Amino acid sequence: MKSRLFRIILAVTALSAGTAAQDYGSRLGMVRGSDVSFEPRGSGVMFGALDPTVRRWYVPQELYNEYQWRQWKYSNYGRVEYQRYVDTRIEGDYFYDNFGDFINHGWLIYDWRQDQPQSQGSSLYKDPKFDEWFSNLTVSADSRGQYAYAITVGNQIRTTLTPMTFSKPRFNGVQIDFSADKYAATVIASRITDPGILRTQTPEVMTSHTSLIGGRATVQLGDFITLGSTLVDARNSNTSLDMFDGNFIAGNLTAGQSAGPVNVVAVVLSDDSPEDGVGGAALFDHDLRITSRDFETGEETLHTLAEVVRAGAEWPVVFGGFAKEGFLAADGVERITLNYDFSDPAYVGPDLTSIIAVEFDYILANDYKIDMWSNRQTGLNGEEDVPLPPLTSEVFEEQSPVLLPVERAEGNIKDISNVRVVRFEYGLPTANLVGGFTIEGKNLLGFDFYGEWDRNVRYYQYPNASRFAANRGHEIFSRSGDAALLSVSRQGYPYFAYGELYSVAEDYSTSAFVSDDQGDFQYDVPANSIYEFVDDNDDQDRLADWARAGASFRDPEIFPGWDENNDFISDFNQNDNSSVPNTIPDYEEPFLRHHVDRPEFLFGIDLNNNGYIDRFEDDNLPDYPYKADRKGYNVFGGSHITPDARIFVGRLDEEMFSDDRRNRTTYAMLTYDRDFNSWGRLRIFDMLKRVEDTIPEDRRAPSPFRNAPIQPIVEDILPAPETWVNTAWVGLDYIGVPRLEINNKVKYEIYNQVADNPRDIDGRPLEDASVLFGLVNKAEYRLPLGRLSVTPRLKSELLLQDAFARGDEPREHWMGLAGRMLQFPVLRRSQVTAGFELAQFHDLVLDEDDVIRRAELGEAVELGETRDFRSAIFAIQLSNRSQYQGYHLTTQLGFRVGRTSNELIERTEPGRFERDREGFTETVSFITLYAGTE
Repeated sequence: MKSRLFRIILAVTALSAGTAAQDYGSRLGMVRGSDVSFEPRGSGVMFGALDPTVRRWYVPQELYNEYQWRQWKYSNYGRVEYQRYVDTRIEGDYFYDNFGDFINHGWLIYDWRQDQPQSQGSSLYKDPKFDEWFSNLTVSADSRGQYAYAITVGNQIRTTLTPMTFSKPRFNGVQIDFSADKYAATVIASRITDPGILRTQTPEVMTSHTSLIGGRATVQLGDFITLGSTLVDARNSNTSLDMFDGNFIAGNLTAGQSAGPVNVVAVVLSDDSPEDGVGGAALFDHDLRITSRDFETGEETLHTLAEVVRAGAEWPVVFGGFAKEGFLAADGVERITLNYDFSDPAYVGPDLTSIIAVEFDYILANDYKIDMWSNRQTGLNGEEDVPLPPLTSEVFEEQSPVLLPVERAEGNIKDISNVRVVRFEYGLPTANLVGGFTIEGKNLLGFDFYGEWDRNVRYYQYPNASRFAANRGHEIFSRSGDAALLSVSRQGYPYFAYGELYSVAEDYSTSAFVSDDQGDFQYDVPANSIYEFVDDNDDQDRLADWARAGASFRDPEIFPGWDENNDFISDFNQNDNSSVPNTIPDYEEPFLRHHVDRPEFLFGIDLNNNGYIDRFEDDNLPDYPYKADRKGYNVFGGSHITPDARIFVGRLDEEMFSDDRRNRTTYAMLTYDRDFNSWGRLRIFDMLKRVEDTIPEDRRAPSPFRNAPIQPIVEDILPAPETWVNTAWVGLDYIGVPRLEINNKVKYEIYNQVADNPRDIDGRPLEDASVLFGLVNKAEYRLPLGRLSVTPRLKSELLLQDAFARGDEPREHWMGLAGRMLQFPVLRRSQVTAGFELAQFHDLVLDEDDVIRRAELGEAVELGETRDFRSAIFAIQLSNRSQYQGYHLTTQLGFRVGRTSNELIERTEPGRFERDREGFTETVSFITLYAGTE
């Protein structure tokens, strides 16, 4: 049908042209039978060009057909004016596939290919039209019956395989998905070195790069069970090498990594728990083996430490540490550094270009940590091949050499009972692989469950600059870490239960080092050289919370759990946006603070016992379901007492692999939430915990406004080392009187220490009891007076929060608000709104009368401004809502004036002090126009 229509169009075109009809030749296809073919067939034989003349034969082609131009004819434009050339293709090009089949006449939008062995063999092209026409996303799909597949190419694909293996809000690459009734599969691929974030006019080609390939497949067994498998691998590639020369999974050393020999290696031993100051690394002995290879014969030779050191010389050179009986120790911030300098005259081993492996045997004990450095480990603070002086403590402070971790002791042993031989090799990272299996069950005998086991394997290769080594591959070794989890739940009425068991090794990692387009690395710059399989995205939006390779900017707004209305704006700073930035939280802003309460007055679960509700926490870690370096379990069960009330008890037991720290929490919780049609809503929550928690869970402070600077780390001081914790919360909303709304909430939380002389993580003594008491009462009455609406408001906020550590200042304040809002409609689409608000804030920690009394007695006290203030604010505005050219326009003009007075303590005369007030006035006038679509 299509070919017939095509021939009709050609016929109509020819007839309309009359005698001047243009001969398109085969430009629009060759009709063969009932089909139009565009396949290339090469040039044919022209009988008219077979005369054996000396004069050259010029075949009339494009210009003859278009403009009747002949090569030998005199050009005279007196009667027939010159015509500018017009591209006969109008736009686009002709494209053919690998089999010679015609694809289309159009544009190349995206092309990623890799040719090996070949220099500059990796090519990635994204035409500007990929952004302009398709907004950086194309989807090709097909389906029939139960089978369907889609090929997605994009810069910002939301992709998850499993939460432990691959989860990114903005995956830049290709995703191929297949789905059937009982089967599903996904393949993902990306060149993560320069994946084409910005549009380009020419392909981005490179020889050395890092690429990613991964996938997941699932199969449903019966009606309840689904089995799955996952594999993700990020590997370095060097397109000048044969693709199958070496290990496809472990990758290759890039041109930058193997551009020069290893001249020096340093092994750095330190205390894995420096905060306790004791029981750090204990070094009893050390040994070395070097393997060299004759690349002509393939013969390998093993050299011992004694064979590569000149007789009587000291090699390696050992710095740092302090001697104890039988071993060298590194406690606290102390380090032991062993420098293996191959350029030292003491070294008489094999030539550096023949070394293919360097292996170490160390006898270690206690809580050790092993890091390594070499001149091939490049970073922001040091240039490649520039030798550093011996790694003394001064060098660490001044030059910050790039250290890569090797191994850490399990637990925090301090009595040298864990003496062991630790064997490790030196190499540069070339690949990171994560793979595993999952099993999921739905409603199997009333239970739901999910289990996952994954193994992370990190591959390393010893860099060798010899061209023979590059051609024949490098020695490969690996380190691995495992993760496993299982959760089981049963939801029923009245009984319910839940259990989770997990173990995530300390060295389980989904981070891969990424080369630049020259094959070089900056190992100490995560924003350039680390690609994350699982991003940190605690607020689960479209931007990762950290800057990493492929997404070098971080989320400017991170507020986990603070967007319950799902408008991508913090619920505590609702009037903050990119057009009108607002840095004042709503609970401190005039007029808005009546309805918005501080987050301290909220109730939530805090199972990690750091004094902050878990669902609001922002950390700087990948979003695994469970943190690395943890193993343990959590179980709870309970019953519904009534449809509105339930009670349950549970137990959490968690410990760290790397340190002797645990979190043992036994808890019980009561919840009650009921709406009463006649008068309002009552909510009651109470959680009682018996806690023994010594695992620090640091967090970041939440972003207070858009584009805020990176928030500081809030240290977990471990306020519950052996503690009873009770948190109670009651909320009462009264609506029994028409147009009257009364809201009340009270929170009471107490940490009661059980241990004798409890101390925080810094060794400071803790208060025996620390209490947080919060009380909020507010009322609002809407009074209609004809067309005028009057709304008086009252609010009282009291917060009393003791410090956990002795000597720290508590937080205690009271704030009272009184205000009135007036609204009056004008004409048909306008409204006048006016309001005033009186506020009074009292800081209850500082007793001004006591300060005056002490000052009059001659004591040294701080004078000047206190934290108490009063304010009075008046605002009025006119709002007009109109339709204009299809848009909803809102125009506002108005004025606001506010007077704030801060309380001072001043010296009035020698020996006399009294309170005073210092005030200032703020005014704002505005006229603003908003355009919307609804």
